[in-house]
Amino acid sequence: MPYKKMLFQRSLDVIIDGISMSEARADSAQVGVYLMGLLIADNKGELDADKIKAIQSIIRMAAEAETPKFSL
Repeated sequence: MPYKKMLFQRSLDVIIDGISMSEARADSAQVGVYLMGLLIADNKGELDADKIKAIQSIIRMAAEAETPKFSL
């Protein structure tokens, strides 16, 4: 996998993981979509509209999921 593509994928992984683990639930989906937009802007032409919508949906689902974080 080319380095730029790998970096893009790992960046998306970090965004999705961060959103799913966040305790700041109120705006986490909006923040995730915003961060994804910055990543896409930095990688112009890498994704088509359907892929962007799919990633946005994944981010929204991650924001709605119960956090698996262990708490005392």
